[in-house]
Amino acid sequence: MTVKYSLDLNQKIKPCRKVCKTCGLYINQLPVLDFLKQSHIFWVGLSAVQFDEGVEHLPLSPTTRTGALINTIEQPLIDNIGFYKTNLVKCVPLKENGKIRYPIEHEMEKCYPNFQFELEALKPSVVFLLGKQVSAFIMKKMGVKDVYLPDNFRYKALEIGNTFFVPVHHPSFMLVYKRKQLSIYIKSIQSVCRDKTKNKLLQTA
Repeated sequence: MTVKYSLDLNQKIKPCRKVCKTCGLYINQLPVLDFLKQSHIFWVGLSAVQFDEGVEHLPLSPTTRTGALINTIEQPLIDNIGFYKTNLVKCVPLKENGKIRYPIEHEMEKCYPNFQFELEALKPSVVFLLGKQVSAFIMKKMGVKDVYLPDNFRYKALEIGNTFFVPVHHPSFMLVYKRKQLSIYIKSIQSVCRDKTKNKLLQTA
């Protein structure tokens, strides 16, 4: 990692907690962030969604379809494995008409240091990259140019440093186009979770 921090999780905060104004998306909605906690597994989505008033702002929230599917994957594992959710772009990219859009590369570049901070601070064992855009962008940053999402959902974990990065199909893609394969998708990701955190769990047992 290019960003180095000496972090006490009880005393320090993420850079974007101070309201990052690097790309201007904070005007649409303030950054959406999970609670800092030591975690075995990261989930990384593309960008935040808009939240209604009175709804808790959390990345990949279980109130969304994507977050609900992630929650389903986590449930059998949650007693032993710690999970952390984030987005590559912490704020909401909107069109002029107020509708949500995909973030542009410039916005992803500007927010990437916040993701680096999360990696350095929390040191996950596994990072699941949700969908082609997130996978391609982050893997390119890691020096990997070709990203492949297998049709059989046998996902490849790429070890970089002490972390496994795993590009996977986006949950929304599965819910719309691959519903019949959902159980295979869920079991495959759960298998990666168990396999790639096994040694760390034994160390802390």
